[in-house]
Amino acid sequence: MFIDTIKAIKTNKDLIYHLTTSDFKANTSRTYFGFLWWVLDPIFYMAVFYFLVVLILDRGGPNYPVIIFTGLIPLKFVTASLVDGTNAISSKGNILQQVYVPKIIFIIVRLLVNCIKYIISVVMLFLFLFIYGIDFTWNALYFPLVFLINAFCLLGVMIFLAHLGVFIKDVKNMMQYISRVLMYLSPVLFELSDVPKSLVPYLYLNPFTTFLESYRDILIYGRPPEFLPLFILTIVSVLVLYLGLRLLNKNEKEYAKVI
Repeated sequence: MFIDTIKAIKTNKDLIYHLTTSDFKANTSRTYFGFLWWVLDPIFYMAVFYFLVVLILDRGGPNYPVIIFTGLIPLKFVTASLVDGTNAISSKGNILQQVYVPKIIFIIVRLLVNCIKYIISVVMLFLFLFIYGIDFTWNALYFPLVFLINAFCLLGVMIFLAHLGVFIKDVKNMMQYISRVLMYLSPVLFELSDVPKSLVPYLYLNPFTTFLESYRDILIYGRPPEFLPLFILTIVSVLVLYLGLRLLNKNEKEYAKVI
């Protein structure tokens, strides 16, 4: 299963490059600010929550802008990938009707586009942390590892969402609400140290909590990422990816008919 997928990726690498660049250009050309919305959106959210929590409620502490910003940018990456995954296959009906393309290619393209946007926004995040006075340590070099595991974890979930998006047209609209819920069920607007210890294990049932805490550990606190939870998530992601690929292969011929 995995070997066939790797072969399909190698065979269609030029198509992946073309679709990724064209999708990225199309997404950024639809608005005046283009990919900068990936940075502006978290900044606006940060300003609102800073005004509400720090200025009005007098809580959060002096480093609260850093806490929010390091939470909102990874959240943007995760939610955008999940939402885009819902129509990764259903939006390519014109291609599916003309030529056979392994469906995993379309999903990988959507993930790559969001990865590119995320990397650009991360550059702005590093600049923001530097200006704010955060001292980076060698543990910041773990960022690519955490990022790759994060993307790998998303791929399996996106496969299932892409499959559902073909047969259930409302999935994308549902994901808009789920992404908002994800923000409040993750330590995006707060730190785990502020949560009662009895509730912390429940927050870790949300995989995004592990990634978010790892990002903050390596960027803000100069600590190594959460290796054990990341390793467990990697194993689970392999299983999810395997089941997702089986689902795609089983329905290969059905997608073109439904779309």
